[in-house]
Amino acid sequence: MHIHRTKRNLFLVQAVLVLVFAAYLVYAGGGFSARPFYLGIDSFLYFVLIMALLMMVEAYVFTVLEMRFVKSASAKFIITQRAFRSALAWTLVWVVVLMVFALPFVPEAVQDATRSRGELVAGPSDAPGQFELFNTDLFGLTEVSTINVRAQGAVEVFVLTEHNYLLFKDDGMDMLAVYRVNVNDHLAAPELAIDFPDMPRGRFYVLFYSVSGGPVEVEYTIEHEIANSLMDYMPLMAIAFIAVKGVAAGYMLLLNRQNRQGIYR
Repeated sequence: MHIHRTKRNLFLVQAVLVLVFAAYLVYAGGGFSARPFYLGIDSFLYFVLIMALLMMVEAYVFTVLEMRFVKSASAKFIITQRAFRSALAWTLVWVVVLMVFALPFVPEAVQDATRSRGELVAGPSDAPGQFELFNTDLFGLTEVSTINVRAQGAVEVFVLTEHNYLLFKDDGMDMLAVYRVNVNDHLAAPELAIDFPDMPRGRFYVLFYSVSGGPVEVEYTIEHEIANSLMDYMPLMAIAFIAVKGVAAGYMLLLNRQNRQGIYR
């Protein structure tokens, strides 16, 4: 019971620390806003996973300590069986997580599921066609990777941050061109693929200017992908969890078999 109380109190303190530091990381990294709502999970998930991995190792240390004070072979059998089943289940869960981030067809499935299309008419320099978009979803799990444009004529495409657009929208096309995000790739004649830059979450304005000055019909497709930050650390974290859970499952299975023999004796 002393071991149980110590483990409970330690985990409670660590859980509070995780919540406090996770909230601070979200605040410091600008990962939260109420209007429009945004909660960037990628800004604190790495820290939470590291703490969860640490607490997991501590849990198995407490289990081993508990086994030293338990005299009954049947009680040891039940403890190790429960720990083995839990470790095996979580190992399978993290294998699935690793497959999600490691196998190529999963990112492709995400792209297919999140792809969006639209149509508009490009206009002259004083009345361009336009649309708005956020570069990530509400939780920062996916982000815009490419904007594909197909026009019925020559069209210039400007991508601007909300700040620059609102600041210079009344100064004309030439001024907006200086502050566009897509510096090099901006002419669709008739097709254009804009590689969206890796930037903090924000609202972006996409403007379509007809080179001839007359109306030009435009079709566009917005491609999304799993956030680069998640792709960087999630596979490594999944491997770490699989390693710890796999070792724990093997060790608990060994102890479980030893205590099963003790029960039969």
